[in-house]
Amino acid sequence: MVKRTSPDARREDIADAVLRVIRRDGVGAASVRTVADEAGLSTGSLRHFFGTQSELLLFAMELVTKRVYDRIAGTEFAGYLRADVRRLTEQFVPLDDDRRGEMDVWQAFTVAARTDPALAEVRDRTDSEMYDGFLRATLALRDAGLLAPGASPDVEAMRLHALVDGLAAHGINHPHRVGPAQIRAVLDAHFGSLLVGDGSAR
Repeated sequence: MVKRTSPDARREDIADAVLRVIRRDGVGAASVRTVADEAGLSTGSLRHFFGTQSELLLFAMELVTKRVYDRIAGTEFAGYLRADVRRLTEQFVPLDDDRRGEMDVWQAFTVAARTDPALAEVRDRTDSEMYDGFLRATLALRDAGLLAPGASPDVEAMRLHALVDGLAAHGINHPHRVGPAQIRAVLDAHFGSLLVGDGSAR
C-alpha cells in the first residue's frame, strides 16, 4: 500500500487499517499493535497519531460516517421526489461491496459504543441525523401529495429508519438469505404501501 505523506492522509490510512482489522477479526482485535501491523507502521509511529485504541476507533467511526455522507452528497438524484427518496434510502442498506463494508464495521462500532461514551456520542448523533433526514423526506412527500392518506410523516420516518436498520442488520448477518434482490423487494413493498400515485409524479 502506498502511504500518503500529509498528517491527515496518514491518519486516514491508519483508519482504513482499523476498518480492515475489524472486518476481518472483529472490533476487539483492533488494538494499537494490530492496527500498526496492518498499516505497516511501528507502534511508536502509530501512537504519534493515535495514543489509544479508543482514539483509533473514534476516528475510524467518524471516517465511516463521513464517507457515507460524501457518497450521498455525490449521488445523482433524478429530480423526482419519489425516486429520490428511494435512492436516498438505498444508501443505508448493503446493496454493494462498499455499503456492505460500511455497515459491517458500523455494526461492530455500535456494539463497542455500549461501553465507550465517545463512540456512543457518534452513534447517537449519526442515528439522530439519519432520522432527521428521513423525516425531511416524509414531510416533503406529504407536501407533494405523495404520502398515503392518513399517514403520519413522523411515524413513517421512524418506520423507514427502522426498516433500513433491520435490512442492514439482516443483510450483514444473513447475506445468503437477505441479499440485494431481497432488500430491493422489501423496499419495493414498503414504498408501494407508503406512496400514492402512478410513479410518474414528482
